[in-house]
Amino acid sequence: MLNVRVLCPLVWMVLFVQVAMAFPGNKLKGLYREGVNCRNEGRFQAAKKCFNEILQQDSSYSVAYLQMAEILALEEEYHESIRYYRHFLRLDEEQPASWYAVGVLYFNTKDFHNAVGAFEKAQKKGLPADADYYLHLGTAYLHIRQEEKGIKHLESCLALRENDPRPIQALGHHYYLAGNYGAAIAYWDRLVTIQPENAFALFMLGKSYIGKGEVAKGEALCDKALAVTQ
Repeated sequence: MLNVRVLCPLVWMVLFVQVAMAFPGNKLKGLYREGVNCRNEGRFQAAKKCFNEILQQDSSYSVAYLQMAEILALEEEYHESIRYYRHFLRLDEEQPASWYAVGVLYFNTKDFHNAVGAFEKAQKKGLPADADYYLHLGTAYLHIRQEEKGIKHLESCLALRENDPRPIQALGHHYYLAGNYGAAIAYWDRLVTIQPENAFALFMLGKSYIGKGEVAKGEALCDKALAVTQ
């Protein structure tokens, strides 16, 4: 006959096993915690193994997709990262930061149409529009030849961060290609003021003056640009 002291622990053990079997999510939560710890320690392969195992058991475990997407982005596996972000956003589309993140990945892979869509979605979902947002969205619009929107957003970026060389260069380059040499000169000159040793900006300023008909001034600036590189 079993001793009561032995029987009680056995009963509790059986009950614990039954509860664990009834809630398999406990194992997934443990795997998730392990994956997060591995990621924080920089052990990305081990982390991905944990998150993939979770998804094999429960394909609706949304945050595992997000973790995979973020790790793959850190590893510069952008196309794979996009794939996991898309899975995550299908399950939980009310995530403005993730829409913006996947927009940046589309941008980095030169898929500018999808980048614009993701950036616009991010703002609709509540993402605050800061200078970086306007920079990415404006540049993407220029790439898909929606110039008016591109210029508007790049100017919004400059209104928030007036000495950022990236929107200045993007606008200078746009106006030069469009043959609006006066506007191009204004932006390239602004960039040279901020970065006097920027040989590319000096060269493009010179080319813009040549395009405008001020050949001697333009050639002098191009020569100065070449001298900077030597």
